[in-house]
Amino acid sequence: MRKLKFYVILILFLVGVNCFIIERYWVRFQEYEFKSDKVTKDFDGYKIAVVSDLHYGFLNPEFWVRWVIKRVNSQNADLVVGLGDYVKKRNTDVELLKVWPILKELKAKDGAYFVNGNHDHWANDKLSLELLEKSGRSIRNKNIVIRRNISKFILAGIGDFWEDRADIDKVLSGTFSKDLRIVLSHNPDSSNTKHKEKVDLFLTGHTHGGQVRIPFFNFLLFYP
Repeated sequence: MRKLKFYVILILFLVGVNCFIIERYWVRFQEYEFKSDKVTKDFDGYKIAVVSDLHYGFLNPEFWVRWVIKRVNSQNADLVVGLGDYVKKRNTDVELLKVWPILKELKAKDGAYFVNGNHDHWANDKLSLELLEKSGRSIRNKNIVIRRNISKFILAGIGDFWEDRADIDKVLSGTFSKDLRIVLSHNPDSSNTKHKEKVDLFLTGHTHGGQVRIPFFNFLLFYP
């Protein structure tokens, strides 16, 4: 009985180490290929790097966030998008003020654009929106045109599904069904709206890639 208790405690300890220490700093790049008849030859091979849920703070310190940003920049993407939850702690200005100068180090040929997540609003709703807009890289509740020669696609962003406005109709006003339309949002629930048929590609974060994975097995422990 004592031996069984020991092994149970050991297993729980190792699972805890994996969840809170190893996986927290286990960063990998996953590539996905998006296919659409709306993608022209000018955008063949176009690379979009997605950054989300850095949760800067005590458990994800500055050196780690800077390391992630450096690795993203090393991908030489055509475009970088930030999908929110850049900080972790609630009711704090400090982490927001510290993380944004780091985020602005993200670089790509066509620039870097950001929306906020629920944790950014929980840290300080007003300040998080102010820093987003002052960054000069906000795509919140607006759209821009990305061009290659005579080809283009629409990049749009909406506010957080829980804590902000997420009006896809308004964001995509002035665009056409023939346009390739990519929408950024923190929460994937945004894609379950009645207006989703207007969007060719949603890019979202929030779920942390499934949150926790069992080492050496390709399934999720739980999905938030």
